Amino acid sequence: MRYFSTMGSEGISKLTTRQRDCLRLVLHHKQSKEIGRELGISPMTVDNHFRSAIQTLGVSNRLEAALLLDSFEREGTSQQLTSQPESVVSRPQSPIMPPPADAGDGQREMYNALREDQVPYRTYREIGIVDFPLPVPTRGKPRNDLTIAQRLFWIAVLVFGMGLGAGALLSGFAALSNIILALKR
Repeated sequence: MRYFSTMGSEGISKLTTRQRDCLRLVLHHKQSKEIGRELGISPMTVDNHFRSAIQTLGVSNRLEAALLLDSFEREGTSQQLTSQPESVVSRPQSPIMPPPADAGDGQREMYNALREDQVPYRTYREIGIVDFPLPVPTRGKPRNDLTIAQRLFWIAVLVFGMGLGAGALLSGFAALSNIILALKR
């Protein structure tokens, strides 16, 4: 099935490298979340790349856009050896943000590795801290990415803690009422 046309080549030439990377991964049956994880960007950014690519190519969905790109790339690579593996994801872009003056050595390296599309999602990790999955946002993990098992564990811990707290409160009230009754006698 051929999706490629001369009108499609104009649109494909307007696609950014990141949009092409996202579209290539669609053909590997990946969802936005998986694509984002593989490319180091958020799923929302992946969806924005898809929207832009769909609009640029004039197609109705991401699969059509991916098939159009694949057809275009196959036309351009028809003279290559079939045993050559084609890169799915292009090389990372060079960083565009200089690190701040107050960044430590570890943070400076992290900043140097950031690309423009990752800037809002930077994290600060200190060396030597064990990643313990907490149910609250922390400096190292601002997003909730707990698994189902971890969530159930924290629910059980919180229910147990609330039970202990309620028992301690009731025990305190019982002790207080015993003291008041003893003082009245």
